[in-house]
Amino acid sequence: MLLVGRGALSAIRVFIASPLGGKTYPLPVIVHLNGSLVPIAQASISPLDRGFLLGDGLYEGLRAFGGKVVAIGRHAKRLRAGLSLAGIPWDVADLGPICHSLIEVNRAPDCFIYLQVTRGVPAPGQPPRARVPGGNVTPTVFAYAAPAPPLSSYPPVPAKSARTVVDQRWLLGHVKSISLMGGVIAAIDAHGAGADDAILIRSLPEGDFAAEGTSANLIAVFETPFGPQIVTPPLGHCPILAGVTRDLLLEACVGTPLRILERPIPAETLSRARELMLCGTLTMVTSITSLNGTPVGAGAPGPTAAALLKALCDRIRAEQNAR
Repeated sequence: MLLVGRGALSAIRVFIASPLGGKTYPLPVIVHLNGSLVPIAQASISPLDRGFLLGDGLYEGLRAFGGKVVAIGRHAKRLRAGLSLAGIPWDVADLGPICHSLIEVNRAPDCFIYLQVTRGVPAPGQPPRARVPGGNVTPTVFAYAAPAPPLSSYPPVPAKSARTVVDQRWLLGHVKSISLMGGVIAAIDAHGAGADDAILIRSLPEGDFAAEGTSANLIAVFETPFGPQIVTPPLGHCPILAGVTRDLLLEACVGTPLRILERPIPAETLSRARELMLCGTLTMVTSITSLNGTPVGAGAPGPTAAALLKALCDRIRAEQNAR
């Protein structure tokens, strides 16, 4: 792997907003592209790349704390499954080295890492937009690391508002495809209504059900005769992503009062939820405090969100300390 010189770091900087809002971070923009680490201004991808023309690729978003990538094995497993389904020949064993090289060269121990693998540029003599690629196509691999809040910044629980939006995405929601137009349209719809995010509603023969957010999994808390019940939609009901953070929380809460049940969530029950949350790699655990303009519960992050965020942070710390 080609490394850029340290002197290049100080000359190439942009500023990005913290996911928690307010603070900005100077970011040395050194990215990974096809086996090399290069300044973003020198990174070049062909406009004939199938990822650009057809959305023919997959991605992973990963989180690092203290220079250690969270649950990288789970991300690799999900990416490997998606690549196998798509028939894109890329060795997932390179995921770890790419992540760690970006952390080191950008001096960003606490960061969000985005990696994208497309099918690549059509072979010479092949049509650029054929649905079935011909000849030998070399995948295009791109990744970057952007500073993100350290683990010590949680709590407090982040909060945002949401709007329910009909889920018009494709039916392979479990595949982390870079074809995100459905989610983009839903996010624009929510933003136009003054909300921060959307909760996607999937229409099924048996009724309408809450699926997930535009980029994170959904968790809800409902009152029952036996006390509060924490639930999340099951993977096999609506076509939703098998989120790594979702998996970490499910495992961390087994055998505890925070146990999360996997069951369908009818859309009409969302208005009765005591708490609504989104969970994801960059989202961590974020409370939805307003839905469709109406407060959720007390209109502030609730005790379950605080407890789940603590459980997630503890789970991440335990994994980091075990290395």
